[in-house]
Amino acid sequence: EHVRPESQEDFNKIHAEALARVQAFGLKDANIPEDRKASTYYQALRDIGAGRGRAEPVDLLPFFFNPETFVKEPELLKRNTLVLKELLRRSQGRLKLGLDLQGGVSFTLKIDTETAVADATKAVSDARAQVGAREAAGDTKGLAEATTRLQRAERTLEERTERGGEGLIDQTSRVMDKRINAFGVAEPVIRPVGKDVLEIQLPGEDAANNPDVIDVLKKPAKLEFRLVYRYQRPTAGELDHTFRSLPDNPRQLDSPASLYEVLTERNTDRRTGKVTLQTYYVRKRAEATGAIISAARPGIPDGFSWQVNMDFTSEGAERFGELTTKIAQQNADGTLGQMAIVLDGELQSAPTVRNPIIGGGAMISGSFTAEEAKELADVLNNPLEFPLRTQDVTAVGPSLAKDAQDKSVVASSVAVGLIIVFMVGFYLWGGFISVVGMVFNLVMMLGAMAYFGATITLPGVAALVLTLGMAVDANILIFERVREELRVGKDAAVSLREGYDRAMLTIIDANLTHLLVALILVFMGTGPVRGFGVTLIIGIFTTLLSTLVTCRGLQEISITRGIMTRMFGLPVFRHDLNIQFLRYAKVALIVSWSVVAVGVAELAYKGQNAFGKDFRGGESTLVAISTAGTIDTGKVQEVAAALGMPDTTATIQMPVGGGDPTLRIETELTKDKSKGDFGNLTAIVSALKDKHPEYLRDKDLAVEKIMLSREAVGASVSGELRENAIYSVLLALLGIGIYVSLRFEAGFGVAAFVATLHDVLMTIALFVFFGGQFNAAMIAAILLIIGYSVNDTIVVFDRIREELRENPGRTLADVIHIAINRTLSRTILTSLTVLLSAISLWAFGAGDVRLYGEVFIYGVLTGTFSSVFIASPVFYWWHGGKREGADAADRAPVHSWEADSKN
Repeated sequence: EHVRPESQEDFNKIHAEALARVQAFGLKDANIPEDRKASTYYQALRDIGAGRGRAEPVDLLPFFFNPETFVKEPELLKRNTLVLKELLRRSQGRLKLGLDLQGGVSFTLKIDTETAVADATKAVSDARAQVGAREAAGDTKGLAEATTRLQRAERTLEERTERGGEGLIDQTSRVMDKRINAFGVAEPVIRPVGKDVLEIQLPGEDAANNPDVIDVLKKPAKLEFRLVYRYQRPTAGELDHTFRSLPDNPRQLDSPASLYEVLTERNTDRRTGKVTLQTYYVRKRAEATGAIISAARPGIPDGFSWQVNMDFTSEGAERFGELTTKIAQQNADGTLGQMAIVLDGELQSAPTVRNPIIGGGAMISGSFTAEEAKELADVLNNPLEFPLRTQDVTAVGPSLAKDAQDKSVVASSVAVGLIIVFMVGFYLWGGFISVVGMVFNLVMMLGAMAYFGATITLPGVAALVLTLGMAVDANILIFERVREELRVGKDAAVSLREGYDRAMLTIIDANLTHLLVALILVFMGTGPVRGFGVTLIIGIFTTLLSTLVTCRGLQEISITRGIMTRMFGLPVFRHDLNIQFLRYAKVALIVSWSVVAVGVAELAYKGQNAFGKDFRGGESTLVAISTAGTIDTGKVQEVAAALGMPDTTATIQMPVGGGDPTLRIETELTKDKSKGDFGNLTAIVSALKDKHPEYLRDKDLAVEKIMLSREAVGASVSGELRENAIYSVLLALLGIGIYVSLRFEAGFGVAAFVATLHDVLMTIALFVFFGGQFNAAMIAAILLIIGYSVNDTIVVFDRIREELRENPGRTLADVIHIAINRTLSRTILTSLTVLLSAISLWAFGAGDVRLYGEVFIYGVLTGTFSSVFIASPVFYWWHGGKREGADAADRAPVHSWEADSKN
């Protein structure tokens, strides 16, 4: 569909040739040359473009794009790659489906520990030699620098020798997460397999059609700044990466010698396409490494040639300044010095150094495309110091069975439907307008998430549904304030305006507190914690825009044109409701914290058993499957659940490049070691053999023979992520307390902190008490609870602040009772909206979607309870039941001079 009409006839020939190559691969005909076979249509086009198996290469650009407007790339092979990548990007779309819905690609990277240790050993040897040379020369300053480098090299060697692959795995896992998941919304799986192998699963990717994805990820990005030999150039016969010992200054008889490497700089003029090569002797020992770089980013200063700009750290700027000063000083002998920038052993550029470069940064110029410059900047920002080898590469099917997918989609649809029915049924025309705003909100959120390259998973959809349920809270708050204005006799138009004015500050306060939490998660969190913060920020702004602009505009138009005659719904409680909540506060506090204590004690008792394989790791096997029929992975999971192992996943895998499909089964670690190291896997495969032998290719063999491999897999939630999530939550709670103290008053801040902490602990306690097991989705669920709890508490506090000003003669207890009673309808309605959504997800969903529903049922009930019986009483007790000090939180009232007509 992307073929240009004027090129269709010529492309039909290429299209037929590509199809023939794919068909030849499937036939496995030995008479057809291997260079005329391709496993996918993408690979076939790539091979044809490169001239593989044909007389000459083909320029693919004119078939699909206008050469005048496409990226100017003079090299044919690079140009074809850009064309195919752009076609692949357009076919995939911005929003990808997750591993649970669509699958993706899975590959393992093995750390070359021997090379890593050898490199570290050589670095120590070189550093010691430098120390000796500086001592012999009496160079005090140089000796100090060399000693520092030696100490750093010795620490690296010690770590790699003592911890071996385990230490390198941790580092590799962190780097890969940053490269893949910069915004925390990509939803990859990254976990260790054994001691020196890392498994990575990328949702929505196809390694057959995008083979570069793995190469880019595993690129070490070892950046070095080296000196170029200024007195001589290599001869024509000297090959790249050959070595030669040369005197540092041949004009001095006693000059020490250094080892130099032959490297070639390649430059392409993107205006003319002319390629020039320049060969240099480059000192083998690096003067500085990528450690002096704080950040890298792509740039195109002249509009033609892409480059990578690099900023120095403060220490790096000083180091680079010293190096360039030394080079510039040596220019006095009539030669001109150069500093080589070497990346992964290849010379990128060798800029001339005429004067010292103090501060600032450096740049890597070369024959980069825009994508290559971005990829290089990404890996430079997250470098590896050792090589990785690709092992298995497989295409993986959805991790969530079709039946579970269907259930979760139904659950999400029912949840959204209930929100719509409730809002329209209760608030009539106003509710319909809020639903329109909700749809607008959803579209904006999806658009923003697409911009950040988010991955859509079913748990993510569930979280989005719950977010929408919470987003209608602003509408409910406004409607309840409007009804208060109508009750005192104001007309509909004025009541709407006054309702918005009175609710505005509350909405802003709640969302600013929300925003503070989100910013803490973004800047302090990593991985999915940061991703939740990004999504939360998006939701805050889209909710404000849809509520305060879209919905308000539609409501004002509807009132002005007489469309709405009754728009603000039915009463929930009498307007003179006067429940004395503080009377029950002490009992409620004792009971709730007792439940928290019991839940925390049970969590401590269960220990590791309260956590699933996402946190503890598990065991995995590959089973050869029959190609005669369809494998229902849901049935496999049912077999495991019947054996008491519900935390089991089953996925179909297909080796990239051809091969037989396999079934991968992952389950929790075997606790009873008397059953063997992989007793759980043995039990599952044995039961599968009995109940569904038609799934197995080798059904007649013994269970041990059916399992092609057995291995332990590490936790997909790393220890660093667990610690980061805990620290981020604690910091968010502290930030809530400080912000509310500054925005309101200290008593409010303390109460907000206590109430939010109570809600988190209570939710966890109830989850554990009812037999829940923590997995990766639980982190996001807890963060959602914090958002809901904060919002509910701020609404009550804002009303207390307002009532303090409007009731100067009432006691603090009276003011709190008035505020809670007047916001009770809003509290109940919002809680009911979100609770309906949560119950739907729990009742109709499966897997993590059901978990979200369960956790949010606890969270909604707990949050509603705490805003009345925890937050407000703590504020009351903080002030000793007196108004002194609490009055500092009041605000100027909103007055109306124009409304005296009856509704």
